[in-house]
Amino acid sequence: MGKALVLGAGRMGSVIAYAMDKLGHDVTTVDKLAGIPDGIKKIGLENTYKSCANLKADINGISSGMDVVISALPYHQNEDIAKSCIDSQIPYCDLGGRLDVSKNINDYADESDFPWVFTDLGLAPGLVNILAEWGYHELGGADSIKMMVGGLPALVHVNPLRYSVTWSIDGLINEYRDDCEILQDGKIKVVKGMTGLEPIRTRAHEPRNLPAAWLHYPPRSLEAFYTSGGAAHTIRTMHERGVSNCAYKTLRYPGHRDIVQFLIRDCELSDDCLTEIFSKGCCDLGKDIVIVICSVSKGDLEWKKEFVIKSHEFSAMQKATAFSLAAVASTVANGLSNPTRFVSGSHMMYKDVDFSQFNDNMNKLGVTI
Repeated sequence: MGKALVLGAGRMGSVIAYAMDKLGHDVTTVDKLAGIPDGIKKIGLENTYKSCANLKADINGISSGMDVVISALPYHQNEDIAKSCIDSQIPYCDLGGRLDVSKNINDYADESDFPWVFTDLGLAPGLVNILAEWGYHELGGADSIKMMVGGLPALVHVNPLRYSVTWSIDGLINEYRDDCEILQDGKIKVVKGMTGLEPIRTRAHEPRNLPAAWLHYPPRSLEAFYTSGGAAHTIRTMHERGVSNCAYKTLRYPGHRDIVQFLIRDCELSDDCLTEIFSKGCCDLGKDIVIVICSVSKGDLEWKKEFVIKSHEFSAMQKATAFSLAAVASTVANGLSNPTRFVSGSHMMYKDVDFSQFNDNMNKLGVTI
């Protein structure tokens, strides 16, 4: 089934290693820690772990003979790792994290005429963008595409923000602060993060413990608003195809956006101050869930996926992010992606995912889409 090298053995890297192992790959996990990380012990893959003090310097040696290299490292390390893989003609995948870094990697892959490079895999960007392409393919086009994702505590009333941190706080603050690209009425527009607020009815989850002040919200209601990063290159891809409307929004429990916008816009709190608020008030709050909603419409036709991923053994955020990356990386390692569109040498994009194989892999990992 192929050899997979996972770089980074933290919260996401260890679960990616688990997923690749479950999908039948011979996995090697590498990190700078001298001792075996707790995440690797948890998944029982101690014999796959190798310590490497300088991944950048030693990447050629440790990646030799691999069918795919997967980076679960901080985004600022990805570019050098990816370029080394491209130079060695070794397929490469990562979780992304910064659009400019991903662009540099993809441009280098195109210049090198090496197509087996897939950045920005994970949840958003990643899973939800793959769903958007799936819906576009099923309908044979689209007029409008809505992508929404929410990583939430399993219970609503855990703190005044109704939120628990399950991934990078720096990334969270950036996606709230930064401007967002959307496709509206056939034109790409830039809007501020946290704008575009709307209530969302969902079948995926029944919110519990809603305070009486929120009774004006309908049952099973969430809120959605624009945040940066989750759309990745989907906006421009859909614009080139003539799609009229396409946007990504984050899902939260009702009231979250107003408080965070007050702290950022009105109080003008620094990133350090916001980090302290989220780290002290919104961490380690028990079980989490991830809600994914993607709808594609064309005329009177609609294609929609709406589901919830719950924590079990791993957090819901770990499963949604790591499993979706592994579901794609597995097909890359096995050479199952469609080779006919790679004549141009262009790097891989969400439209290149084999949806049937992706779905099968997610099912094998226990996630039903």
